[in-house]
Amino acid sequence: MNPLELFLLGVLGIAAFSLGYALALLKGRPFAELLGVAPEKSPREDLKQSVEETQKHKEAMFRDFLTLLDRVSAGGALYLRDRHRLLLNTTFAQAIGLRSDGVREVAFFEIPVFGDVLAQAVSSGERVSVPSSGFAFLPFLLGEERFLLLEDEKKKDQRLRSLRYFLTALWHEVQTPLTVLSGYLETLEEGRPMEGEILSRMVRQIRRLEGTIREIQRLSVLLGEKPERISDREFSALLQEVLEKAREDRKDLRVRVDIAEKEGTGLLPLSRGEAFVLLSNLITNAFSFNVPGGEVAITVAFGESELRLTLENTTSPPDAEFLRWFFDPTEALPRGGSGKGVGLYLIREVVERGNGTIHLRPQRDRVVFEITIPWETEGGKISEGETPPR
Repeated sequence: MNPLELFLLGVLGIAAFSLGYALALLKGRPFAELLGVAPEKSPREDLKQSVEETQKHKEAMFRDFLTLLDRVSAGGALYLRDRHRLLLNTTFAQAIGLRSDGVREVAFFEIPVFGDVLAQAVSSGERVSVPSSGFAFLPFLLGEERFLLLEDEKKKDQRLRSLRYFLTALWHEVQTPLTVLSGYLETLEEGRPMEGEILSRMVRQIRRLEGTIREIQRLSVLLGEKPERISDREFSALLQEVLEKAREDRKDLRVRVDIAEKEGTGLLPLSRGEAFVLLSNLITNAFSFNVPGGEVAITVAFGESELRLTLENTTSPPDAEFLRWFFDPTEALPRGGSGKGVGLYLIREVVERGNGTIHLRPQRDRVVFEITIPWETEGGKISEGETPPR
């Protein structure tokens, strides 16, 4: 397995852990208590226990996160604000001259040579380079937490930037529902009644976590499966299958599908897993970010030299910042540094693996995705609108 595959499998473990954490917080709560009936135990005792358990789960998640980076030989550290210390993984610790056989906590003054530099990176939030060592320290935010990535300037590994983006996007997908759930649970601990609508929202957040896990599973399968290609007929059937599933949640939308069949049966430059990742994320995105009573139109053409897939949905056109982020997320992070999900990342991954191109064409009341994947070519490119391929 290559480093990215190992990384994704580790991420899957973290997402699964996060879901387990959310369910654990709800575990054992009688239905009457969820409906607001006052429990026999002291609310203060319950709240104290809940806070302690939450802190333990959070710290365990951070440690798993850093251990995950070790699996792909990436150095990572978390700044512990309450104690003004750093939590380092093995790769990070050994690079700066510390002994470590696992995630460890250290004070800045305990770090030889690099202690002041690391403190500067944490406080300024800006990349700090140490030319004599060949290292640089890249700070970035995951929610309200500040992480540091170790950058080896000698290797100039561009995947570090992709890793930073994917970590940020994934953290956002995991952390947001956990934050919402924590807020609802505080309401519960305070003894205030919880209406059915709030309980429904809690269930939706848990489902969101489950969805994140499914997305990571898809990409893990995508990167690890054998490159057996899917036929054009199988692709068409898969498209209908994904559409039917999406319609269950948005029955108000009008859906148009036009598949230009060709004579005979051919093999597409995609495996079934790749086709599923591409279609499910495109369609989910189109259904989720659509206006009430809007429309989704899909056109598939199997040409002599390429597969052409066009999807358009009624929505507010993205702004220039989003366009920059979509086509180069490692260069232009979204506002506040938080990710906007893994779905578009997965679409990019499939298209790049197929040496294809993506054109995103915003219009007055809709957005049009145009994806082209050639049967055989070299040097996949992604371009924006009519701009020249990079």
